[in-house]
Amino acid sequence: MNVKGFHQNRNNFSFSPPNYFGISEVVGATILLVISVALSLLIFGYFHGYISELGNALINTLNKHCEFEAMSVVANTSGSTITSLSIVLYNYGGAACPISGVFLLNGSAIYPIKVSSNCVTSPITVLNPGQVKILNYTGLDIPYYNYEVRVVSCDGFIAGKSLG
Repeated sequence: MNVKGFHQNRNNFSFSPPNYFGISEVVGATILLVISVALSLLIFGYFHGYISELGNALINTLNKHCEFEAMSVVANTSGSTITSLSIVLYNYGGAACPISGVFLLNGSAIYPIKVSSNCVTSPITVLNPGQVKILNYTGLDIPYYNYEVRVVSCDGFIAGKSLG
């Protein structure tokens, strides 16, 4: 039987035309699988980054390292010569920092201000956690230039501050 607006499709009547569009169950299941895998990878990537940052913070908390900074550097000059130097250091780490060397450097010259001969038995100074210490050096005769001051600890941590 043919009625206008209806067509017969396997004993079911429908208002849609005989050539309608759709997707099969296999294609639908594949699309849902791809979407769920993509979302799970996205969520895993986000939480993996978060968990690794949390792990690094925990490791840094448990492994106390020597960490300090040169807060301020002041040089006194006489003409074009540096005669004295003051360096303010702050230990923001969780361990004591024995200092092994203080240097002035630029692209062509390195001037050792003070270097420890034996870092274990006689460091220049020891910065305890949370401590601020001022290192004063007088009697210098270094030509004035835009140097960078580098302070080196016994375990190799380096703090720097530009001068000039």
